[in-house]
Amino acid sequence: MRYLTLKDAVFLTITSIVGGGIFVLSPLTYTIAGKCAIYGWIIDIIISLIMAMPFAYASTQITKSGGPYKYIQKVFGNEIGKIFGYLLWFAGVLSISAVVSFFNVIFNIYFDFKYIGMILVIIITTLVLSGIRVIGNLLRLFAIITILILIFMVYSNGLDLSIFSKTKFDISKVLMASYFGLWTMTGWEGIAIPSESFKNPEKDICYGLILGTLIVGILYLLYAWSISSTAIYGDLETVMKLLIKNNMLVWFGMLMIVSGCIFSWTFTLSWMPKSLFPKIFNLKPLESLENLKKDISVVGALLNSFIIASFSMSSSKTLVDISLFIALISYFGVYFAVFKGAHYYIHKYISLLSCLIVLFILAFRIYFYFNNI
Repeated sequence: MRYLTLKDAVFLTITSIVGGGIFVLSPLTYTIAGKCAIYGWIIDIIISLIMAMPFAYASTQITKSGGPYKYIQKVFGNEIGKIFGYLLWFAGVLSISAVVSFFNVIFNIYFDFKYIGMILVIIITTLVLSGIRVIGNLLRLFAIITILILIFMVYSNGLDLSIFSKTKFDISKVLMASYFGLWTMTGWEGIAIPSESFKNPEKDICYGLILGTLIVGILYLLYAWSISSTAIYGDLETVMKLLIKNNMLVWFGMLMIVSGCIFSWTFTLSWMPKSLFPKIFNLKPLESLENLKKDISVVGALLNSFIIASFSMSSSKTLVDISLFIALISYFGVYFAVFKGAHYYIHKYISLLSCLIVLFILAFRIYFYFNNI
């Protein structure tokens, strides 16, 4: 059933990108780079808008669920397309696991219950399986809550207008902050996966992806700026507690935003296993389960949720690092496919620039890995 519209595409982009990462990684970049982190976030916003554009283009060329990897299949063939499909799927699952891990961190600021993330995954999977109309309504609710909470937190922390003149620029710190911050700006690939749920996927996904990314970029810059404007220091947990300021409303809002991100990704990624393993999904028992809902992949959602719950107890920083590295490799496949398959030079130039950005980021991370940073 094609139920979702352009407005839903914007909401889906916002909730897919904004998750626990902004609340955990923004303070993390602050602990890594201090007030220099603000420069890293500015770089991330510019990079994310450039890197989102080839995905927007690819979404106009493919209207079947499966997302960007379907476009790679169209350009390079089935086998190469599937390899990048596996990478996108695994990176997505690890990313959601990291967000669930963030939920654990935020929840346990006030309570001590390490299995709360697993319970959340079960609840959200149940909501996703309720059907596309419920999904559409919840996407709008989560997106509105996300925007309001971020604006409130920026207002509470305040903005130091003189921060740029007072902060000494350190390129190594800025780049390290930018690397970890970039993870929170990714997520736009997920919106193109459930194409068959949109009334007009060529228009809705393309414009919704760019507009949603721009809105998120502005919100992120303001939030990172507000954190850099504070005079708080310490480890990650200390900084987060000081940012929340014992305000249960802010704490609850954070949990709602993280839940919205997990919800969005649980929905979008549910289509990937079915698209990647069609023969397995055509087996009688699984086919019967799939037929329970025409507008959602039941087996895909259940499989993803099991994997996410299994990984969610791992270190959030490790999950972020691995998922971003794998995602960047899969992005390269999309960008190179657009570079080869696009008809207009503007799309080719942007995709080529995106390829170069990805190669630089990967080389940067490998360098820092071997230097034990």
